[in-house]
Amino acid sequence: MLKRQVLKENPMSNTLDLAVPEVETGCTDLEQLPRDVSPRQYFRGKKGNQNIILMVYPEVSDSNKVEMDGFITIGQWLKDQDIKTPELIDYNNKKLIGIFEDLGKVSFGKALSSGHDQDELYKSAASVLKILYRAKPLSNLPQYKERGIYAKRGQFVEYYMPFEKKQAYVSAKVDEFFKVWDDIEQSLPLCPQGFVHGDFHLENLMLQENAQGHRKCALIDYQDGMIGPLPYDLVNLLEDARISVPKSLQEEILDDFCADMGAEEKKNFLNWYRVMGTQFHCRVLGLFIMLAAEQGRDEYLIHIPRLQNYVLEALDHPVLSPFKDWCMKEELDFRVIKDLNGEAIRTFFV
Repeated sequence: MLKRQVLKENPMSNTLDLAVPEVETGCTDLEQLPRDVSPRQYFRGKKGNQNIILMVYPEVSDSNKVEMDGFITIGQWLKDQDIKTPELIDYNNKKLIGIFEDLGKVSFGKALSSGHDQDELYKSAASVLKILYRAKPLSNLPQYKERGIYAKRGQFVEYYMPFEKKQAYVSAKVDEFFKVWDDIEQSLPLCPQGFVHGDFHLENLMLQENAQGHRKCALIDYQDGMIGPLPYDLVNLLEDARISVPKSLQEEILDDFCADMGAEEKKNFLNWYRVMGTQFHCRVLGLFIMLAAEQGRDEYLIHIPRLQNYVLEALDHPVLSPFKDWCMKEELDFRVIKDLNGEAIRTFFV
């Protein structure tokens, strides 16, 4: 049985007052947490004397049910790998409501901004990925190429290129763009595959102050986990769209991550690391322009120069020479920062 508890607007949230489910067994003192780009809503509160996080899908649909079931299953699998995740307290798979252990309010991002040791945070996060690199993944997870992060690679051509060149979108360019990447990937040995979180960044890592080693890093937001290219999460961590990591720290973590690999395995991992990273940066360049153009979310535009710089630096990597040639043909200049005014972008994409 479910009842409704009307919550006051959270000043930290961009959403209006909502009526959210409160489970009969007792969630109280609910406070809405800030929204991200997902459809999920989160609330911090209590169940008895225990601090909890309530996760709610506003729409009950088959796709949302699959996603939430995945969150439960993946969370248990991660726990079996000795990786900290929020304990499941209660779950209603008909109403798509989950109650989880509250891992605290300090994400790795907040810890970093408050002066926590940067090296310790990133090395702890990388140690989690090193465990996952050798772990046998769940057999029924979706494949990377079935996920939106693969299908939406074309956002670079659909949004970023028109914005950067001030020219209309040309659909044929998407096929050209994909072929360039297909040719690069086919020139390499197969990429190592395993469990991929898919959104491995500082706000999805929660600091557990009283834990040691990799257990200091607890994972959240892993419901989109998949089987895919193992360098993907590491490059997302070290080349985050929202924050710059010192080159020296990136290199130190990469060296440690590859320390147990043979020469050929290491070479292949690092080549795919560069391929996955640059593909990711291209997609997110398009995504951030799209969010400003279609949703008015201009806060992401501040990160465009960082992403452009990532791509610019990567173009000199030998494995990306076909992409560099294509960018030169298309007269894409990642050194130039265009007008990042959201109103101008929306006017252009009308």
